[in-house]
Amino acid sequence: MYMIDEEGEIITREVKGKFVNGRPEIIEAIYLIKSNEEWDRFMRFMNRYAKENDLGLSKSGR
Repeated sequence: MYMIDEEGEIITREVKGKFVNGRPEIIEAIYLIKSNEEWDRFMRFMNRYAKENDLGLSKSGR
């Protein structure tokens, strides 16, 4: 799975799909974050994605 934005690509090959009655139902992608830099990059991607798709993204209250 490729997540592409103005900074480049975030790639994972850990992708699973679930089909019900021959139709796609769920897709699950696992992206392992191994450093603070990778976390920051992923969050920048998610913030852009949320903004472009009219979605809300909020930080946990923990």
